[in-house]
Amino acid sequence: MAKNPALFYGAIAVAVIGILLGVYYLIPGVYHPLANPPTVAHYKHAALFFVLGVIGIIAALVTRPKVAA
Repeated sequence: MAKNPALFYGAIAVAVIGILLGVYYLIPGVYHPLANPPTVAHYKHAALFFVLGVIGIIAALVTRPKVAA
């Protein structure tokens, strides 16, 4: 995989968004637009977003640019 800084920062953004959405879908009593009923905690949705966050972390580690010496 190419060591492109845009891919690195994009992977970090995917990781952060995935983890934040995972936490968001665990909070009961808050409106969740992708779920039915929308106001209870959704563990499957949260797990899916946490997996997306982990994939983003792995992608960021793989595409990490080299540090100039």
